[in-house]
Amino acid sequence: MIKAAHLFQLVILILILSMPKGYAIDTVKILKPLLGHDKRSKHKDEIVLRSLQVTEEEYGPYKFETIDGNMTPGRALISIQDGEMINTFIIPSNDEWDAHAIAIKIPVRQGLLSYRLLLVNKANLDKFSKVKTLADLSQLTAGLHNGWVTTSIFKAAGMKTLTAHNYEGLFLMLSRNRFDYIPRAIYEIYDELHTRKSELKDIVVEPTLALYLPMVTYVYVSPKEPRLAKRIEAGLRILIASGEINTILNKYYAEDIARADLSNRTIIKIDNPNFEAKELLQNQSLWLE
Repeated sequence: MIKAAHLFQLVILILILSMPKGYAIDTVKILKPLLGHDKRSKHKDEIVLRSLQVTEEEYGPYKFETIDGNMTPGRALISIQDGEMINTFIIPSNDEWDAHAIAIKIPVRQGLLSYRLLLVNKANLDKFSKVKTLADLSQLTAGLHNGWVTTSIFKAAGMKTLTAHNYEGLFLMLSRNRFDYIPRAIYEIYDELHTRKSELKDIVVEPTLALYLPMVTYVYVSPKEPRLAKRIEAGLRILIASGEINTILNKYYAEDIARADLSNRTIIKIDNPNFEAKELLQNQSLWLE
């Protein structure tokens, strides 16, 4: 008598053998989030997973693997080139990734990354009440991580910056008034402050200002996986056409967007010399209104 487990394996084998010859099992290998509750990672994972699901009829079966590991973007770029450990990564667009991986040029965060709020020491709130222009903000010093794309944008704009290699150290440095503010994305800033509220009692979100730095977040795929890149792009375009890409974004970030209340803030624009998605701006379906 055939055991249930063996029968299941036999059924799977028959299904695979009966597939059209053009089908293959596409496998996404993406880093597992270090923090399981991190909604940024959950959002990115769901976008990629749904792009596989909605293309199943055309492309066939898939596997979605989350890989344990802690990689800097630089290390991830090295890894993704051979595609052995990871073959998919989501990161703000930049020249280095564009040159060494396949960029799927669809802004998966729908431009939300472009808007930044400021973490400040509440003892210095009066400084920011006087800021109305980029020139005013340029008199204050931003605390930034060496590896952030934002850092290169601030430096290109001639902004005062103080950089650090340690992400956690930035929050302590702000608490000790080593610099004036840390710019963080709308979908990052409230959670980051909440998780550190017991240690950072004097840090608040500045209530009157927001920065606009045009930036996009792309899915990058290993150059060894052109079929997978084509499939994910096809899936993303289906999600755009159906409006689901916006539904997924709101699922994770609607509360942060409402809380940021951008319409009642002074928006200060900072040019991004590396922003090459200007033609995408004409396609309103790609962007959050």
